[in-house]
Formats: sequence, structure tokens, C-alpha cells
Amino acid sequence: MTDGAWLGGAGAAPCAGTREDDTMQGWQAGATGVAVAVAVVSLLALLWQRPKRDIDVIFAVVSGSMALSLMSPWMDGAPTWMRWAVAIGGSATCNGFWLVSRAMFRGEGGVGRVHVLVAAGVALLIAAYRGATLGTHGAVSPWASGLDSLLTLASSTLLVLTFLEALRGGFASLPQPERRLRVAFLLLFAACVLTTTLMGALAGTWPWLASVRGGVIPVCAMAMILFTHAALWHRRRVPVATVDAVPETRAAPGPLSDEDARLARALRRQLDTLQVYREPELKVADLAHRLGTAEHRLSRLLTQGLGEKNFNQMINRHRIAHACARLMDVDDDATILDISGDAGFASLGPFNRAFKSAMGCTPTAYRAMHRTTPRALELS
Repeated sequence: MTDGAWLGGAGAAPCAGTREDDTMQGWQAGATGVAVAVAVVSLLALLWQRPKRDIDVIFAVVSGSMALSLMSPWMDGAPTWMRWAVAIGGSATCNGFWLVSRAMFRGEGGVGRVHVLVAAGVALLIAAYRGATLGTHGAVSPWASGLDSLLTLASSTLLVLTFLEALRGGFASLPQPERRLRVAFLLLFAACVLTTTLMGALAGTWPWLASVRGGVIPVCAMAMILFTHAALWHRRRVPVATVDAVPETRAAPGPLSDEDARLARALRRQLDTLQVYREPELKVADLAHRLGTAEHRLSRLLTQGLGEKNFNQMINRHRIAHACARLMDVDDDATILDISGDAGFASLGPFNRAFKSAMGCTPTAYRAMHRTTPRALELS
């Protein structure tokens, strides 16, 4: 969720939040009070969560910031230091929710240092804009007007990026539960952004819309908070998997002599029938000895005749294919550690790195996704 649309005051920059001269009466004040309470409960629940993931920490910051941003209309008449504190604390909403969307649809590691720095830069713009408009009672200085234009550009960009996060990865290849989650996010996100943005734009023509918008904004905020918690619950059950990653491709095989063709058939038997790749200490010299050929000749066959990058790449590809088959087996309850050892990896660390490099997701995420919607992958 971004306050870029539904936490912005009429006429303010999209991420700037509710301006201090906005007033709330009746049901708008009630809706805002409930939304603040929901945001605070969200913050406390996320702080209580064990263990914490990146997305839990980010969304906790966003929830607290949303509570402060929604409270800004109540700050009229409050001490200057308190209004400044609310202005600064409420500056991690639209930018923070962009980080939430990255973590939600990219998984652990989806938010890097650069993304945090970008979000922090937008937070500084929001805080500067709010500071420039404190105590102005609607009068906008050239300085505030310039910040408004810059913040509008930045927040609009984040709105688009947040929306695009749910579209990445290719819907056709996603499991049905994942598609439903992303479609629900897109529909709710678009509804909140478009509704509050259009109401703000039309308030100049129909002033009564400004009053209605004052109540719609907290309703949208509550809807996005509750939806995000539901999405986090889903993510704990089904971790995100980057399904657009594909196994490393091989070069086109070259023409084989009769002798090389016989050696290739013997190699295939060692791999497919005897499954020698499941031996953790297997080396090219060991396999060459079993095939009754020289090590350099086997290496040449692999790279020039069969299009493999090298011996280790070929062995790891077969090991990962073996692990994938077990991970997709709904009757196989073995641990990831046991599966990695059975596939031929000496320890869990190299297995996790090789698996994620080839498949674009962790073994745990792969198991969860493909047991929901099985999908065969050809690796060998």
C-alpha cells in the first residue's frame, strides 16, 4: 500500500500525507480512528512475530508510519516538536510499501541496500514537504511547491513500481494460488489508488467529494493492512519462488565420431541407470576410469561433443534434477538435508546455492510451490 494516493491530503503531493489544515468530522474521524488502531495492532503483531523475516520488519515500519500519517489531522494545535515527530514518523508509507511489495513477490533478498536507500530518500522528501507546510494553514511557499512537484514524480514512480512487482514472473507459469494472490493484490491496490486519486482530482469541481475522500482514505488503509497480513500468512505457508528462472542452458552438441558416440552411450548409462552423480566425492578421473578412457578424452567429449560447460556443471545438473523429483513427490517427507545428501551433495550449503542458481528459488520454496501445482522440469 502506498499513501501515495490514499494517505495524501487533497492538493498535496501523493506521498506527502494528510495536510494539517484538513479537518475531519463525524464518520471520517471515526474511520480514521479505527484505521489508526488497526495500524497500531498491525505494528505490535509484527513486532511480536517470531522468527522475523525481512518483510515482517519492513511492514512493521510501514504500519507504524501509516498510523502516524493518519493521525496528522489531529495535530492541529499540538506543540511544534510533536507535529514534526508525526511528520517524520509518517514518511515511510508509500516508499515503505514499495519495499513490502518487493519482499512479498521476490522473497528473501528481494530488498537490497539500494532499494532501502531509495526509500529513505523519498522519506526525506516527504518529511521536508511536511515540514515546509507546517503552520502555513494552506499557504504554499515556492519551496514547498517545488518539493510537491518532486515528491509527486517520486511517489508516482513508486506507485507504478509497486504495481509492477505483482506482474513480474509470468502469470501463465505461476501456480493458481500464487496467481490468485497477485490478482487480489492488483485489484485492491488499483481500486484504492484510483478511487482516492480521482476523488482528490474531482474535489475542486464537487467539493463534497473532499469530505467523502476523508473517510475513504482510512478505509483503504485498513483494507491494505488486513490484506497484507493475509498475504504474509500465505507466504509463511508457501514461500515465494522465482519461477521465471530457468536451468543453465548447454551449448549445441558437436558431431560425434563412432568411438565418441559409444563413449557417450556408456556415459549416459553411468548417469541415468547407475546414477553415479549421487556419489559426493565423484571426480572426472573416477568417471573416466569407470568408462575405461583417459580423463582428457572424457573432458573433451563433455565440452566439445555434448555441449557441457564442464564436468562439475553436468554432475550438479543431474543432482538438482534428482532433488527436484524428490521435492515434487507428495509422499516424500524427507528433510532438505537428507534430499541434498541423497542427490550427491556433500553438505547443505553448496546444495542450496547450486539449487537457487539453477532454479531461481530455494529448495523449500520449490517443494511448497510444486506440491501445490506439480510441474515437471526437464533438466537432463
